Amino acid sequence: MILVVVGLPGSGKSTVAELLKEREFTVIEIGDIWRELLKKANIPRNDPRATREFTKTLREEQGKDIYAKYVVKKINKSMNKIVVMGVRSTYELNYLKKHLKGIVIIAIQSSFDTRYNRLATRGKPEDPKNLADFRWLNTREKRGFMSDKSEEKHGPVVIMSHANYTLKNTKTVDYLERQLDNVLKSIEK
Repeated sequence: MILVVVGLPGSGKSTVAELLKEREFTVIEIGDIWRELLKKANIPRNDPRATREFTKTLREEQGKDIYAKYVVKKINKSMNKIVVMGVRSTYELNYLKKHLKGIVIIAIQSSFDTRYNRLATRGKPEDPKNLADFRWLNTREKRGFMSDKSEEKHGPVVIMSHANYTLKNTKTVDYLERQLDNVLKSIEK
């Protein structure tokens, strides 16, 4: 079973990842791959211009699906329940679908205000420091972090609209967990 979890910043992907770890899923986070690559390149995570330029260059040199290539390299045959967190473009999703069988897409939805409030208190270095930064991040995320507005047709919102399942992360973690368990039961049938 391979789940691909997609959502906009602050939607609750990390919470879903933790819940899936409790259910013995191997979690592969594209954000972790990104952070590893930034560290190797000595680029600080809290410098949005440098991180944006790094990612842009990486995609230009190695393809728009580069992060998915790293995901596939991390998967081995002993893993039977896998979740890939943070797919941000149809380029990445298409690469995963080409190289992995049985992918199920789960979208996580939360309102703009809820997502902003979560990120304002989360504390990761790359999190936006104010509402203007969050608006910028939200716009960039809709494009899968690609610079051109036309890339929105390849971004996470498009993937979310074609998801097999959608979780509404609008209430408590218990509410989210119940939805997730129902989705997992449905997939197993």
